[in-house]
Amino acid sequence: MTIHVRVDGERRIARSDNDRQALRGEIMASENGDGASSAATKTGKGYRSLVMLLLFLVYAFNFLDRQIISILAIPIKEDLGLSDEQLGLLGGIAFAVLYSTLGVPIAWFADRMSRTWIMTAALTVWSGFTALSGFAQNFTHLFLARVGVGIGEAGGVAPAYTIIADYHPPAERSRALAIYSLGIPVGSAFGVIAGSQIAGGGISDALDWRSAFFIVGIAGIVLAPIFKLVVREPKRGQFDSVPTKKAEAKQEVGVYTDQKARILSMAGAVIFALPSLLSIFNITVFGATSQQSIPLLLAAAGVGAVSGWMAGQWVARTTSPFMLMVGLAVLMPLSALVAWFVPAFGGAGLSTAAVGWMIGHVIVGALMGAFFAAFRDFMSLALEKPSFWLMIMGASASSMMGYGVFFWLPSFFSRSFQLGLVETGWLFGGVLFVAGSLGIFLGGVMGDVMGKAKRSAFATVPAIAFLLSAPLYWAGIMAPSPMMAVIILFIPTALGLAWLGPVLSAFQHLMPPHMRTSASSVFLLINNLLGIGGGVYVLGRVSTVLQPTFGDGSLRISIVIGASLYLVAAFFMFWASRYLARDWEGDGEAVPVPQAEPSTEAEPS
Repeated sequence: MTIHVRVDGERRIARSDNDRQALRGEIMASENGDGASSAATKTGKGYRSLVMLLLFLVYAFNFLDRQIISILAIPIKEDLGLSDEQLGLLGGIAFAVLYSTLGVPIAWFADRMSRTWIMTAALTVWSGFTALSGFAQNFTHLFLARVGVGIGEAGGVAPAYTIIADYHPPAERSRALAIYSLGIPVGSAFGVIAGSQIAGGGISDALDWRSAFFIVGIAGIVLAPIFKLVVREPKRGQFDSVPTKKAEAKQEVGVYTDQKARILSMAGAVIFALPSLLSIFNITVFGATSQQSIPLLLAAAGVGAVSGWMAGQWVARTTSPFMLMVGLAVLMPLSALVAWFVPAFGGAGLSTAAVGWMIGHVIVGALMGAFFAAFRDFMSLALEKPSFWLMIMGASASSMMGYGVFFWLPSFFSRSFQLGLVETGWLFGGVLFVAGSLGIFLGGVMGDVMGKAKRSAFATVPAIAFLLSAPLYWAGIMAPSPMMAVIILFIPTALGLAWLGPVLSAFQHLMPPHMRTSASSVFLLINNLLGIGGGVYVLGRVSTVLQPTFGDGSLRISIVIGASLYLVAAFFMFWASRYLARDWEGDGEAVPVPQAEPSTEAEPS
């Protein structure tokens, strides 16, 4: 039988078995990067390199604007009279809440609209709010400005992941995403060094921490139109092979199966009970005061678990967006009603905090309903892929420590070794730049090389790096001198960032092209809520609690405790490696061979 097929845009005809075998090899070489694809020649390596450079610069500004406050925390604390806990709120929750949650709806638009326009607008917004941070006169002003930075940066990362995937064939994606992720150490290091030089008088005595915000914010606004003029919107999925029937079947619209309903119900029970459980933890570990007793909070957690289970069943069986939002808005605040109304009936009354807490539960419930309405097909497919969720949990555990350390290490060097602002900036910035860049790049290369033979390597490479990071962080933080601390911390700083290339590449392959931005946004939602919102605040909170006992050494003990999270991250990554090959979209361990194009001419067999 005669077969007609196109390879790199040219028509081929195979009339014999030998012809068909030769075409098969040519097709495989084309799709695996030897011929890449016709799209590769359309853009050219030079233009793709320029696109990567601009994406890298935007990502560097992303981390520059969010991390500059880590070095400026030292003069800000003195100028505005803030505590470590308040600094943790500024560096964590203020930025993370809207940054994480808005990333999901923005991803919905990015899967349907121009990603380059979304990134341009996002860069302009977050840079503008960075500049406004320089006008802050108190904690509230700075908190609101940091919220604005988070709003802008919500649209800067998930679209970039999929743009990179659409500019590079699968065999190059881990390295490409690793190069993009170099924006993390480069942007963070530049933020630390530039912030210390500006605020510490290294450039001019007339400049202070406010000037640092002004300068980096205006620079980002200038970059935004350049990015839009140069970077073209790529065709979605242009380097991806045709999905298999198995992958296509997973994308069908329908009501969730009983197994998926149970998974949703178990997740709902944990999420709805979590606020009460965290309150118990806060009381027992940190000695916090509360209107609620521990037995009452346990009862509220039980109500939350039951209502969360019901919410999972409601999501699985309901398809109406309105009913989803109403149902979850009713179920979500039930545990809060128990926790706050029982003290109110006992004479304590309903405080403003209680009313705000319950209203917040209603809003969160409605937003969760809207999420499941908009991302129903995506969640149906994602629930079949345990590796997707396990890798998210591993990355989030590492990010809690990673973001926390990035924020607090400048203060640690200053307090533990009595270093000046400029000296601290050079030491910590140098470690971030060299070690962070090296770790990310080598992690990406190892992911690509090892991943060709075994898909599980995209999870085992980060797992091994995390396993080594924890003891090295303990040794570095407990070092007796700043130079010894810098030398030791160089290694875990590199290892702690090696996961970015392999894991981000795996996320691009666990979902079909039209769902990749959604997958990235869900990853960023969980990773940043736990990593930025949790890690930065918790380390600051622990330091504040330990300060009466350890004085300036409380921050050192807090970081040592937090480093154990790398062991948790390693556990989740090793677990994910068991499922990664099975969950890989369309092909498992094998490389897919595209189907021949049907004949359009009447040819004899």
